[in-house]
Amino acid sequence: MRTTGSGTAHYPLSSAVRAAAPDGGHPGTEQVQVGLWTDPAAWDDFVLRAPDGTMAHRWAWLGIAAAAYGHPVVPLAAVRGEKLAGVLPLVRMRSRIFGRHLVSMPYLDTGGLCTAGDRTAEAGLVSAAVRLAAAADAHLELRHKTDREIPLVPSLHKVTLLLDLSGGEQAVWKHLNQTRRRQIRMARRGGLVASEHGPEALGEFHRIQAVNLRDLGSPVHSRAFFERVMDAFGEDARILLVRDGERTIGAGLMLFQRTWAGVPWAAALRSTFSLHPTQLFYWEAIGLALARGCEVFDFGRSSPGSGPYVSKTYYGARPSQLYWHRLPGADDDRDVQRWQWATDVWRHLPVPVATTVGAAVRGGIPQ
Repeated sequence: MRTTGSGTAHYPLSSAVRAAAPDGGHPGTEQVQVGLWTDPAAWDDFVLRAPDGTMAHRWAWLGIAAAAYGHPVVPLAAVRGEKLAGVLPLVRMRSRIFGRHLVSMPYLDTGGLCTAGDRTAEAGLVSAAVRLAAAADAHLELRHKTDREIPLVPSLHKVTLLLDLSGGEQAVWKHLNQTRRRQIRMARRGGLVASEHGPEALGEFHRIQAVNLRDLGSPVHSRAFFERVMDAFGEDARILLVRDGERTIGAGLMLFQRTWAGVPWAAALRSTFSLHPTQLFYWEAIGLALARGCEVFDFGRSSPGSGPYVSKTYYGARPSQLYWHRLPGADDDRDVQRWQWATDVWRHLPVPVATTVGAAVRGGIPQ
C-alpha cells in the first residue's frame, strides 16, 4: 500500500477494491486499498473533518479497549491514492460467557463506518470487516447513527435521545416537561448542589456507578477503563457530581466533541431518588454543554417506550434511530438474553464483590 506523509496503512487485508459508486460516491474506476492504519493524528484529523465522524470514531477508544481490557484492535482504513478515504475502528472481543464479537464500537452508541460519503471506501471497509469476522468466527456489529446501504442487517431496537440546544438556556427550560422543572426546583431547594470536576473525582463517580449498576443487576466498568477515558480526552471528558451536603449521591461522565455533548455514563443512588439528583444532574449537564457552545446534547441510547426513554423526553429530547448493522442471521442481543438470569444473582452480591468481579466481566460485554 502506498504511504503518505501523515500515515501509513500496513498489512493490506484486501486487494484494490473496485465498486460502482452510487450518487455522491466516487467513480467506480478509482481504487481504494484497505489495510491497518498506524497514525493516530491523521486518523483523528479525518474523523473531525468528516460529516459522519463521531466521538466514537476517535483513535483513543482503540487504545482504551486494548489497555483496559486487553482486547485486540483493528484500525481499518481505506486509502485512495495518497489520501485517507475512510476509517473503521474495530475491537475484537472474546468471552467464555458472551462469545466472540467484532464491534465498532463496543460500550458506545455509535461508531462503524466513517467515510464522508465515499461509497467505494465504504464497500472496501465492510468487505474487509466481514472477512475478519469470518476468520475469527465472531459476530460482526457496526453501530451507525444513520442507515447505510451495506450488506448487513440493521437492528432497530435502540434510539438515542437528542436535545437541540441552539435556542439557548431559556428555550431549553421552556420546553422542559412541567414535572421536570418542578423536580429541578425541588432538588435545589433541598440543598442539592452539582459541580464539575476532572480526574480527581473518579473515585466518587465510580462508586456511584458501582452501587447503581449492582442494584440493576449489571456489572460495572473497571475504574481503569474510566481512568483511561479521562486521560485520553483531557478537557473533553468531565465529571459532574451531585452532592447532598458532603455526600455524593449522583455522578456522570460527560464527553464533548465540537458542538456535540453527551453523557454515556450517569447514575444516582436509588435511595436518594426522592431528592431528584438525576433531574438536577441532567439540567446542570445541559448548562455545561451550553457554556461550551454545544448545539446538541445526547442523552444516550434507550429502548423506545422504556422508563429511561420516557424520562429523557421530559427534557424535550427527541428520539433518533440507531442502526446497529449485523450480518444476516445474527440474533439481536443473543448473548445478553442468554444470561438474563444472572441479573437476579448479581443484585444480591455485596457491592465490593460485584465491583471486583464486574470489572473482569464487563469488558467482554459489547453493550
